[in-house]
Amino acid sequence: DAHAARSRRTELAAAHAAREGAGVPGTAERPEAALDRVLVTHELRKLPPVQREILRLAYFDDLTHVQIAERTGLPLGTVKSHARRAILRIRRSIAEGSPSAA
Repeated sequence: DAHAARSRRTELAAAHAAREGAGVPGTAERPEAALDRVLVTHELRKLPPVQREILRLAYFDDLTHVQIAERTGLPLGTVKSHARRAILRIRRSIAEGSPSAA
């Protein structure tokens, strides 16, 4: 729930920033970037909680695998395995859903 709330706040902030920067050339976000962010957020929500938390710590909190292992109490190899499986799962899901994959 906390992650969903943070994701929603991030989406709202990005939408606000896009509206604010719409009058200044070059400051508005590309529409594709906004769509990518929504797609990735959707894919993250489909992951098991442990994998989602590991990716959140790695990408949003900018922690290393070692730091994640220390913070979560999981073995380093488990952290690396979860991160890799999560990324592969997201990649596969996006590829299967893309029009160019057909």
